[in-house]
Amino acid sequence: MLPICHLYPDLLHSLQQHARVLLQAPPGAGKSTWLPLQLLRDGHYRHIVMLEPRRLAARTIAAYLADCQNEKVGDSIGLRMRQEKRISAATRLEIVTEGMLTRMLQADPALTGIDLLIFDEFHERSLAADTALAFALESQATLRDDLAILLMSATLDSSAIASRLDCTVLCSEGRSFPVDEIYQPLADEQRWLDAIAPLVRRALAEQAGNCLVFLPGQREIQAVQRALADLPDDCIVVPLYGEQNREQQLAAICPPAAGKRKVVLATNVAETSLTIDGIRIVIDSGKRRAALFNLNTGVSELKTVNTSMASSIQRAGRAGRTQPGVVYRLGSQERFRRREAHDTPAILASDISGLLLESALWGTPIDQLALLDMPSRAQQQQAEALLRMLEAIDDNGRLTDTGKALPGYGSDIRLAHMLHRASQLDASQPGLLVTAVWLLALMDSRCNSCAELVDAIDAQQRQLQPAMRQQLRYWQQRLKIDSRARPDTRQLPLLLALAWPDRLARRRGNGFLLANGAGVQARDGQWPDNEWLAIAELGGEQGQRIFSATAFDPAVLQQQLPHLFREQTVCEYDERQQRFIYQQRLMLGAITVNSRPASGSIDAGARTAAWLALVRKHGLALFNSWTDKAADQDTNDTVQLQIRQQLAHQLMAEDFPPSSEADLLATLDDWLAPFIADAGSLEQLKKTDLAAALQQRLSWPQQQALEALLPARIRVPSGSQIRLRYQAEGPARLAVRMQEVFGLSETPQLANGRLPLLMDLLSPAQRSLQLTGDLAGFWQGSYREVQKEMKSRYPKHYWPDDPASAEASRHSVKKR
Repeated sequence: MLPICHLYPDLLHSLQQHARVLLQAPPGAGKSTWLPLQLLRDGHYRHIVMLEPRRLAARTIAAYLADCQNEKVGDSIGLRMRQEKRISAATRLEIVTEGMLTRMLQADPALTGIDLLIFDEFHERSLAADTALAFALESQATLRDDLAILLMSATLDSSAIASRLDCTVLCSEGRSFPVDEIYQPLADEQRWLDAIAPLVRRALAEQAGNCLVFLPGQREIQAVQRALADLPDDCIVVPLYGEQNREQQLAAICPPAAGKRKVVLATNVAETSLTIDGIRIVIDSGKRRAALFNLNTGVSELKTVNTSMASSIQRAGRAGRTQPGVVYRLGSQERFRRREAHDTPAILASDISGLLLESALWGTPIDQLALLDMPSRAQQQQAEALLRMLEAIDDNGRLTDTGKALPGYGSDIRLAHMLHRASQLDASQPGLLVTAVWLLALMDSRCNSCAELVDAIDAQQRQLQPAMRQQLRYWQQRLKIDSRARPDTRQLPLLLALAWPDRLARRRGNGFLLANGAGVQARDGQWPDNEWLAIAELGGEQGQRIFSATAFDPAVLQQQLPHLFREQTVCEYDERQQRFIYQQRLMLGAITVNSRPASGSIDAGARTAAWLALVRKHGLALFNSWTDKAADQDTNDTVQLQIRQQLAHQLMAEDFPPSSEADLLATLDDWLAPFIADAGSLEQLKKTDLAAALQQRLSWPQQQALEALLPARIRVPSGSQIRLRYQAEGPARLAVRMQEVFGLSETPQLANGRLPLLMDLLSPAQRSLQLTGDLAGFWQGSYREVQKEMKSRYPKHYWPDDPASAEASRHSVKKR
């Protein structure tokens, strides 16, 4: 009996009593297979939809459950995924993949006829799953109070999720098969891949059964497969990753023939909701491929990173699904224990333009959605800019007719925009849609081996690869395109501009400048004579390497897509020539296509804008008042004022604005512009009273509050006004001669006690005697030793026995 069976009655009760339930159950508990099937058979729900984050798992689970019903997929058990839909009137349990549930919600926000949503393996926190959950929660709150939502996970921060969603939590035990852990330390962490094949051989020699090896991606799988080519004939090495076809994946999942052992080399596609028969050995490289979005280039670059603790536990669990097992972890136990608890949710490290478009189509601003994590403002701004370039939203942020159409294509929104606009332009540009479909199939099939896209399309026309043929056939059938029609590669620049308008580029030095303002590089010998490139794929370090592109003529493109170009009057300060440049420019994003002198004279607004641009370039270090005494920021009044304002926001965010240097540079127009409007030269600009400008950022009540809470100087018992020294992190400091604070019984408080103060008590010669944050404790304790030493060293000075009640003195001489 599966462990989930024991929890089943409690789960049913919770689902009937609560709108949202979180089920935490380790691998092997039966949550992905037994549970949904039992709910279906017991008739508690009319129609259940279960979201599986991975296509392989979705297809495998649907086939398994259908087999349990003695049916084929599409009867009571349905499957809905991209380019595949197998459901019927008899379907009561649908297994759907990422994006499908979002489409179902957008088409019918009330989810008519569906009474239970299950989010399986929710710990993976995909962007599509987070989006669908947010929409489902809103639908539940406003349209369907009878809709039940069940989140299921093996490794999840259940307390945080439960608190955010106000849901009840149930925990199930997993199978009781133990998994032993063996650690293989590495002499060189950079050469971890070289250690995998020897570790596989060791594990096969020490253990019985089949072996599952977790690797980051196909490149590493192929390298290890080559290294294991000399294994004995009874060992079969098979790869398993998401891009394989169904037959290849089934070959990896199925048990080996009698007398054979299987070594499965897999990506994290095998982490969850998938049982590979006979596996009792797991070898975990501790690595995974993560897509990290680069806001500068607009590219999601794939990086090899360490897995989290939660992911590592998931991987180890595959060894104990059907019998006791063992996991070999690459690396020391100490390094393993220092890993992050959970992987970063995709919503915090991804391009969210798709989410932003979906939220606009849904009708709820993104900041009002019930998202578990809110993407940063920088992510939102980048996504808004891209959606404007893709004509999905207008300049006021409103959804356009084009934006409404894009999600229906079931493709990446860039490629969806290309298809949509190509279909509209096909009448005036005959064959454009045909070429668009060829380009889309090339991108989706990942068959391209040529950097020049014209060559890549030509190569496919000469010999069509199987994966390319499959994608091409799908899109030709869906868009009703004659399969005999051939692409016109002269149309590629227009199509690339429709899909990747932010990646149009102009040569700059040895590289290229993108329309989004980022710089990228081509490999040596590629496009050596081309000034303009339309780029499809970027990657490499920080997403700055051009992988595929073709040349274009900006004059032709301006005729075809005039909305990408704009006329702009620009005023800039040329530091080399020490003069203003005033021009009328034709801009393609951040690229200057051509320029000419602007008519008229430079007005004050244009000059101020030029000065502000210069400040953004150099930072506040451009100003004399910021760099004076730069070696000691403790004595720079301007820097100290900025730090005080920054601390005030950190400690009392509701009362003071953000004031880090980055915040200040982002809001220069609001606070600095009036102070530099009259600057006629760079020298005059540098002499700007920056402290006055910073002070005026705050209202008069805020200025008074800042001085009361975090004063620049503090009055001590001697009557002196002593400078406080603040730092962005850590306590403030007060350096003062000890005689001047006699009579002070305890350490002064800053920000109502929220900011610690360290008192540096000095000798008459201004040397440090004691550094303390507890003046009362010092007076009562170690002061006696200081007093004894100071009396012998400075006998003419006053060293009272009761310093807390003694009279302070500026002059430090002994009373007569």
